[in-house]
Amino acid sequence: MKRIGIIGHIDNIKRIQRVIYESFPNIDAYPIEINEMSQIQTTVNYLKEHINDFDGIIFTGKILYDIMNHNMHSQNPWVYIENDESQLQRCLLEASLKHNMDITQISIDSYSEDTVKTIYEDFGLNNGQYLAYVSKIDIFHETLLDDLFNFHLNNHLSHPNLIAITGISTVCKMLQSHNVPSLLLTPNVNAIKNKLYDLLEKIRIENMIISQIVVISIEIDINNEYDMILENEYSVMLQKTRITEEVYKFAQRIQAAVIETEKNYLLFTTKQILEFETKNLRELPILSSTKNKTNNTISVGIGFGITAREAKSNAIIGKNKSLKMGGNQCFVVYDKKLMERITPLDRANNNSTPLDLPYKDISEKSGISINTIYQLKCIMDIYRKDTFTTLELSEEFGNSLRSMNRIIKKLEQAGYIEIVGNKIVGKAGRPSRILKLLI
Repeated sequence: MKRIGIIGHIDNIKRIQRVIYESFPNIDAYPIEINEMSQIQTTVNYLKEHINDFDGIIFTGKILYDIMNHNMHSQNPWVYIENDESQLQRCLLEASLKHNMDITQISIDSYSEDTVKTIYEDFGLNNGQYLAYVSKIDIFHETLLDDLFNFHLNNHLSHPNLIAITGISTVCKMLQSHNVPSLLLTPNVNAIKNKLYDLLEKIRIENMIISQIVVISIEIDINNEYDMILENEYSVMLQKTRITEEVYKFAQRIQAAVIETEKNYLLFTTKQILEFETKNLRELPILSSTKNKTNNTISVGIGFGITAREAKSNAIIGKNKSLKMGGNQCFVVYDKKLMERITPLDRANNNSTPLDLPYKDISEKSGISINTIYQLKCIMDIYRKDTFTTLELSEEFGNSLRSMNRIIKKLEQAGYIEIVGNKIVGKAGRPSRILKLLI
């Protein structure tokens, strides 16, 4: 059974879930809703913490895929449902045959001008015989949904007969609420099936290379150029012996082979073991153990690659980057041509604030499910605030006040909710507590 995360608007998630239910008994689908741009960072944080819970991720559209891919590096297979030419053709035919709309005047997002031009040429229409406004809005802007809504609305106000065609459910609903003729680009069953087959194949290939070689380059930091001169030979040898001991302890944990030079170490292990022992490259215990037990620090580079030679080269790049940044840290290098993928591992792993607490920790301490905590954080993101009444949270969750009160009580007892005031609800209602969420 493969556990697949589905990320997108709830309407599109349901379409994919139906296909999975009918045709993919070997997939366990897990919905991860994103209905507002403000939920992006919360979803990124959620995925980073729980990425190993999924064998792969499918996105309901390319725009959302691009945004998420821009915010984090995928560590398992990702695919997205494409807006291909046949999908737009089907949408235009539906507008003409089913809704009697004039398809020669449109505003559209999710497609390029060249693709739109090709579709109309296939219909036998040339430039001058149709009017098509194609969105060029920056998809990485935090006001993307509002920008797209205004793009379609303004075009409609200028041309009342114009049809707005969008690939984003939230934008479509916003347009329809303002009585703008609009259609949502939706994939057909075969398109969804093909993407699911692609994802399963990517997962299969990923499992085949799960033993990919990873190289770790470690160098002892020299605080200043006189350190080695001032130290006598015995103390230098003793210092290196202690560091070597820590290196070999770490190597044993990750089942690595070690090559040792005068002040450098190369460790050879596998991707699967390293990610397991470092909590998916979020922690590197040898940094703190070396400093605490030897009073010295080290610079570390972790290199991935198709071959051992490439992995070693990338590891040395990461180690040199660590040295230049002052030492006592690690950089992970996936591809020397993509330097933005060099990521420093947290030096002390103790810089968390209440807002950075892991979902898992909050769940364990409060007894509330991780999914519930994720939903709460999404509500905070959407409304851009952290204070609510019980009624407001209940309405957003769609559950009863009694159920919401149980959740609030557990979070309050665990220290994740603070009462900051009271609010009168209704003309003669009882005061309702104002809750501040500390998650």
